[in-house]
Amino acid sequence: MSETGKARRLARMFNARSGRMLCLAFDHGMQVGTVPGTEDPARVLDTAAEAGVDAVILNPGMMVRHGHRLAGGPAVILRIDQTTMWRHGTPSGYPDTHNRLVSSVEEAVSMGAEAVITYLFTCNNRPEEETKSFEICGAVASACRKWGVVHVIEAMAAKGGFARHDDPDVISLNCRMAGEIGADIIKADWCADKERFAGIATQSLAPIAIAGGPARAGIEAVADYARGVIASGAKGLMFGRNVFEQADMGTMLRRLREIVHG
Repeated sequence: MSETGKARRLARMFNARSGRMLCLAFDHGMQVGTVPGTEDPARVLDTAAEAGVDAVILNPGMMVRHGHRLAGGPAVILRIDQTTMWRHGTPSGYPDTHNRLVSSVEEAVSMGAEAVITYLFTCNNRPEEETKSFEICGAVASACRKWGVVHVIEAMAAKGGFARHDDPDVISLNCRMAGEIGADIIKADWCADKERFAGIATQSLAPIAIAGGPARAGIEAVADYARGVIASGAKGLMFGRNVFEQADMGTMLRRLREIVHG
């Protein structure tokens, strides 16, 4: 029955006609605190629901307080781990990346989430941190199979580590390893070589959704980036700052929906 659960939840996340997904990443607060555009969560989530996004990534606290705004609307991907990686290079950062679980697949089920998401950081300067990341993802993948929950693995080179986040070889390595662990969807960085990404997407064991990356100036710049990503074989977009930092977030989301679903 767990496979039935996964199939039903995946069907809620991917558009039946296009076979692709537009997801708003809104889990930044647990990683870096308040960032521009996230000061009013209700406005962001209401706008996302009205714009017709397919899914939203939320942290547990945000789900408890604002999850009702998505009832009958986008699928929920619950972030159940936390990392220090995004604070690297800031006054509150550490020299290396550290991850830990903060929730569980069972709690995600009780909250009504369709999916959970966990980080898989590789090429860390400290190999034990990569080991911990794999152990967390492996345990969560097993629990997702038990409960029939979709598992999204965000597989990336650790910031401050020894590899470039946009290196095609690293992205290929990370996506394949995430699929082998059991990811149902892989969130990955965009590849510096567009032609190589098409090959990575083809051989991947799970559909790849691309992260938004650094904030871009203006709707047209984000739209151009999104078109290139989808044209190269990505099955979805998981954008955060490039959406909620725009002056007109609703227009940005509607443009992205047109690009993703045609």
